[in-house]
Amino acid sequence: MINSIYKLLEVKDLSVQFSQGKKNVKAVDGVNFFLQKGVITALAGESGCGKTTLAKTILKFHKPAGGKIYLNSRDITLKSNERYLRKNIQVVFQNPFSSLDFRYSIFSSLYESLSVFKKIKKDQAEEIIVKSLNDVELDKGIMLRYPQQLSGGQVQRVCIARALINKPSLVILDEPTSSLDVTTASKIVRLLAKIQQDSGVTFLFISHNLRLLKKVSDFCFIMYAGKVVEFGPKQLVYDNPLHPYTKLLMEASYYRLKRFKDSKVSLNGCSFSSRCTYQEDKCSKESNFKEVEPGHFVSCCLF
Repeated sequence: MINSIYKLLEVKDLSVQFSQGKKNVKAVDGVNFFLQKGVITALAGESGCGKTTLAKTILKFHKPAGGKIYLNSRDITLKSNERYLRKNIQVVFQNPFSSLDFRYSIFSSLYESLSVFKKIKKDQAEEIIVKSLNDVELDKGIMLRYPQQLSGGQVQRVCIARALINKPSLVILDEPTSSLDVTTASKIVRLLAKIQQDSGVTFLFISHNLRLLKKVSDFCFIMYAGKVVEFGPKQLVYDNPLHPYTKLLMEASYYRLKRFKDSKVSLNGCSFSSRCTYQEDKCSKESNFKEVEPGHFVSCCLF
């Protein structure tokens, strides 16, 4: 396991529930999770697995039903640490056009974000904003334009600049390329990798596409049905996937998916067992994490 001095963020036994009629549905179910300082960590899983809910709970968009979240050892579930959270964690959402106010120019949007945490006049802010735009490979001439006058790739670059302008410790990237065409998405991924390498900022990159995450991430967590089922360094998780669900995701990412057993989430034992082609009687019991190879952990009855 990673030494605590290298952990920027740590999530302990986190649970999030939503009401569905008369029932409570666990969107995040007892998750333990951490982010290393200065690396890109991937959080992967299919739609509905709980990865975005986990991210939004870290951001305090959702209230946890249980558990704790620590940023640099400070409990950010406490209201007293909310400003610390807002200053140090920023987010880039998947739809850039819904992230910016169409009534605001690009300069105004970035100035608003900058002025939240520091008193600064517009003429003083211009130099910082120009540098922020240059860092995402945009010309300063774009400052006076509006989101509807830009392409999807340009707007997403503005959103990245806005997230970075106050120099946060962590930026959460929630499917930042899913609404972009393939060529533009590839450029955005290369840009994010360059920014991380140059600045040392920590990124949490959320996606369902392991093929994409393999190119950009250093460490990976796999989620299914509100739980983490596998995690480790990227070369171990991507080159030697252990959990049957991780193998399924990998096949789907490379368009090699030949088998797929569609079924509801199992309520007893392993939540993936009803869909698993390797299902055995012992899968009716929950499995704890096992370190199968150094640094590579999996929660599966087969190990």
